[in-house]
Amino acid sequence: MKGEIDIMMLITFFIVGVLSAVGAWLLIRLAQQQQIKMWQLAGLALGIALILFCIAWGIASVLEGVPRAAAMGVVFFGFPGVVLLTVIGRQVMTGSMKQE
Repeated sequence: MKGEIDIMMLITFFIVGVLSAVGAWLLIRLAQQQQIKMWQLAGLALGIALILFCIAWGIASVLEGVPRAAAMGVVFFGFPGVVLLTVIGRQVMTGSMKQE
């Protein structure tokens, strides 16, 4: 049982690492293609980081047998991450539409 949890944790954090690399690549690509302000880039990066932290927190909590902590992690980390990405992403996209 303990070995299975360790393998699942390794797989989880490998996937979170791959997702964070993809997120960083997308942010760099977005910054190269559009004129975005530094605070918008920081907000998008923070939103991605919060969502990735939420995923890691939730899976680790469930694997350790504490599903309430996973639910609270989703509420406290996932929801603000989604809100940040939505608000700032919409602002970036509407700003790029106005320039065209």
